[in-house]
Amino acid sequence: MSVLKRKDFRAVSIGQAALRSLMKSRDGEVHSVFERTFNILIGRELVGVGRSGISLSPIDLVTDIPADKTIPSLGIKKGMPVRMDGKRMLVGDSIVISLEGVKRWRPPTSVKKHLGVKLIARNLELAKKRAIDKDGDKGFGQLLRHIDAIARGEAPAVSGLNRVARKALPHIIDLLRSANSGDMDGVRDAARRLIGLGPGLTPSADDMLTGFTATLWWVSRSLNKRKTLVDRINDAIISQSGVTNLLSRQLLQHAARGEVNQRLGELLKAIFTGKDSEIEPLVERVMKIGETSGIDMTFGLLLGMKLGLEITG
Repeated sequence: MSVLKRKDFRAVSIGQAALRSLMKSRDGEVHSVFERTFNILIGRELVGVGRSGISLSPIDLVTDIPADKTIPSLGIKKGMPVRMDGKRMLVGDSIVISLEGVKRWRPPTSVKKHLGVKLIARNLELAKKRAIDKDGDKGFGQLLRHIDAIARGEAPAVSGLNRVARKALPHIIDLLRSANSGDMDGVRDAARRLIGLGPGLTPSADDMLTGFTATLWWVSRSLNKRKTLVDRINDAIISQSGVTNLLSRQLLQHAARGEVNQRLGELLKAIFTGKDSEIEPLVERVMKIGETSGIDMTFGLLLGMKLGLEITG
C-alpha cells in the first residue's frame, strides 16, 4: 500500500495575529477552501493561508505556493485536519508548510509624520476620482459616485442600485449622521443593520465597515485628534459584530484598531504622506482585492477619511 507524500511549501510572511493563533494551539481543521486561499480553524480563531502574491492581512499566512496553482488542486478539502508540529504546519496528507524563517508582519496603524491637511485632502480627492473611474455594478461600487453626499449624511437620488447597495444605503447614511453627531446609540443601531449584509465570507457591508473603522483610527492617531470619540464610534460598531461570521468578525475587530491588509494600509499611508502620483496605482491595487471586497473597503475608506477630517478639523 503506497503512502501519499505531502508536498512541501514554505511560509514567506505571516501576520502577527495569525502567528499568535498558530502558537497557541496545535490542532485545527480546514474551515473553507477557495482558489487562492484556504482558512483553518485553530484555537477558535481563523487563520488564512494563501498562495504567493495575495495581500497579507493580520490573520493571514502567505506561502510560496505558486500563483498558478489553485488550492483545491493541492488536495486541500474542508474538514481536513491541521496539526502544528514544531515550526511545521501539516495539512492532512496534502501539504506541509514550514514556518522556519518566516517574516513576521505587524500592520502599521498610523503615520508619525504627515502632510498638511490641505495636501491630505488633495490626495483623498485623487483617490476618490480614481475609485469612481474603476467602480462597478457589484457591492457598493454604484455608490462611489455619490460619496460626497453620503459622507454629508444626505440621501442621494439613485436608481438601479443592486440589492445590497439599495438595502444598505439608508443605514450607511444613518451611520454617518450618528457618528458625526456623537450619537452612539444611533451608531450601534446602524451597525447592527449593516453588519453581515451581503454574500460571502466577508459581506459587502463588513468590508465597507473594515475600511471605515480602520480609516477613522488612522486619522485620529496620525493627526492626534479626537481619539476618544473615534474609539467610541469604533467600539459601538464592533459591539454588533457577533451577527456576522467568524472570519469577518475577526477582520472587523482588527480594523477597529487600524489593522488592515497590506494594500489598504499602503493606500492609507500614501494619502497621509505620499505624492499625488502614488495614489492612483494604490487605489487600483486595493480595488482588485476579491470580487467586491476591494471596492467595498475603498468605499469605506473614503467615507472614513471624509468623516475623520470633518470631526478632527
